Amino acid sequence: MNSPRKILLIDTASDRKERIKALADHGYSIFPALRMDEARNRCTHGGYDLIVVNAGSNQEQAEEFCDQIRTQCPKQLLLMTSDAASDRDYAVSRGLPAMLQAVDDLLRDNNKTSNLASAA
Repeated sequence: MNSPRKILLIDTASDRKERIKALADHGYSIFPALRMDEARNRCTHGGYDLIVVNAGSNQEQAEEFCDQIRTQCPKQLLLMTSDAASDRDYAVSRGLPAMLQAVDDLLRDNNKTSNLASAA
């Protein structure tokens, strides 16, 4: 039996518990962080299957944080939820259905790749 996929969720919004519950209900293990500097200290190579950043009103800071992660660990799966438009390939609408779909797609696609690599 596979262990639940680990997600670091960086989220300061007042409705963050809804995202935490929704992700947990989808079978993921959620590790919440309120601040990006707190999360930065917890980001270890291979520590999480996915890092989700809710940009909220800190769009620029969230993009900088995500860009840093991408630079330091290019294979880390990353998702940024936002109400504002972004040209980043890891950005998705902040709406719960869009976030859940993106998380499921990223982790399912990554799991397929991992399974194929280990089968070779």
